[in-house]
Amino acid sequence: MSDQDRQKYGIQCTRPPVLYSLMASSDPIPSTDLRSSRLHMASLLDLSSRVTEADPMDILNVAVLSLMGRLRVQRACVLLPQAGRLVAEARLCKGVAPMAIPLIDVATTEPLDAERAEHRDLIAAGLERIVPLTASRGLIGILCLGPTLVPDPDPDATLAYLDLARTIIGTAVHNAEMVRSLVETTKELEARSLMVSSLFETARDFTGAKTRDELLRIMSYRLMGQLMVSTFGLFLTEELDGGSVIVNRREAEHLAEAFEDVMSIEQPMRTADLDDGDPRKERLQALDLAMAAPMTVHGVRKGVLATCGKLNGQPFSSEELSFLQAIGTTAMTAIENERLIQEELVKQRLENELQIAAEIQRKLLPETLPQLDGLQIAASAETSRVIGGDYYDVIPLDEYRTLFAIADVAGKGIPAALLMANVQAALNVLAWSELSLTSLAEKINVLVCQNTEPEVFITMFLAVIDTRTRGIEYVNAGHNPPILIHGSDVTLLSTGGVLTGVIPDPPPYRLGVGSLADGDLLVLYTDGVTETRNGRQEYGVGALVETLHANVGKGADEVLQAVQRSLRAFAGQQALDDDTSMVVIKVVQR
Repeated sequence: MSDQDRQKYGIQCTRPPVLYSLMASSDPIPSTDLRSSRLHMASLLDLSSRVTEADPMDILNVAVLSLMGRLRVQRACVLLPQAGRLVAEARLCKGVAPMAIPLIDVATTEPLDAERAEHRDLIAAGLERIVPLTASRGLIGILCLGPTLVPDPDPDATLAYLDLARTIIGTAVHNAEMVRSLVETTKELEARSLMVSSLFETARDFTGAKTRDELLRIMSYRLMGQLMVSTFGLFLTEELDGGSVIVNRREAEHLAEAFEDVMSIEQPMRTADLDDGDPRKERLQALDLAMAAPMTVHGVRKGVLATCGKLNGQPFSSEELSFLQAIGTTAMTAIENERLIQEELVKQRLENELQIAAEIQRKLLPETLPQLDGLQIAASAETSRVIGGDYYDVIPLDEYRTLFAIADVAGKGIPAALLMANVQAALNVLAWSELSLTSLAEKINVLVCQNTEPEVFITMFLAVIDTRTRGIEYVNAGHNPPILIHGSDVTLLSTGGVLTGVIPDPPPYRLGVGSLADGDLLVLYTDGVTETRNGRQEYGVGALVETLHANVGKGADEVLQAVQRSLRAFAGQQALDDDTSMVVIKVVQR
């Protein structure tokens, strides 16, 4: 809105201080100075942005993975209270088996103690520390962490980080549960809009408005005409407009002082009806705020509409309070619709760009697989979103030696795809430099560490097969061990080292060596394959091995198709929630 329009309609915007969401928690926030641990703070900010999923279990899963990456923890799980016990389900277990133990009393982050009987099962599972996750309703769960890959240089900073992280996680889970409950049970918007007959004309005017400025101008006219008020304020939530107050007169800018008091109002109310012991009453009356009503859309509060007193000094009636609530909600619906239309336009543009990015990403994968003497190769990659973070490659190094690679970025979507594109480019350059596989893994690790945050990492498996000798050399950098089937024997190729991107100078990577024989089957895959879910049950390595054994006598393409059929049958109607990639190598007679 131009300055001329603002003067003409007298609508002004002011922005009060915005409170951090951590203040909503009942847990005390540690006073430890975190400025000396910028990585911890960056991790907390990243964690806050990640734990925004609608499903509480998804929030916990994302949070566990983020903390494991940040703290460099080898294993972790979340114990949830269920029927008088603490249960760690498969989905929330990382590196440990699902378990159930009796309830234990824990109030703060603490190490496990072998002298305490209730801790022994957790210690036996390879865990070292427990972190309670709480919110206003009490204990949500207990996060259990295993040993770190490297010694902790600053235990105090880590403890402070965990205390803040558990507050963020507990609040996010609690809020997700509350939002889901509100969306399912609140259906009052349409009924309240019919309470006042004059709202029909107002609703029609709002429908014709094309911009937020038009909507606010109509609201000014209606409130001033129907309620005899000259001053009102729209108190908008942080999610909608950054926590702003929009007033209809320049002289009303002082209403911003009431932001916290007004935003605490959960039900329509007249200031005069507040209890005398309510501290808000005196503060609101001092600002001449006489009436306020939350503005909701589909049960979700988007702000509060508050008015000053009538020009004639008369009190507001209950019918006028209902009118205020209805007009506020109707206006907010129009404002929200306008916002959603703009978001839809942005979404359409983004989807077009994603389709282009997906096409580019598909071209980064091998368009055709090489024909190798004595080897059949089949591969596939499916993304859970338009673009993903999985990658595989088959790179002939000379007439006899071929490099096989498969990798998985922690995360999904555009950021994971961009990082994987960089790794793909680097690998294709380094593959021709005559480096050993261990040196190649070390250089990829340095590249990822230098160009990403500590929470971002890549699991990777590299192997070179010589078709003359049928020898195989490989390095496993924290990836799901490929499965080698020789007759009835099953070997997991796990020799290597830590995943890339976590430690700039990790322990040296170790080279695995072996040989292949006619009929052998080697399958490289990402964790999306074994973590494919049917409800809360995962497909798992065992089912994958069974499928491979059942089809070991078939060609590479047939084996790949058999695994894909098995995964689809297991998942049923449930969509993939992670990227899935596989490379199948079948050794045949030359």
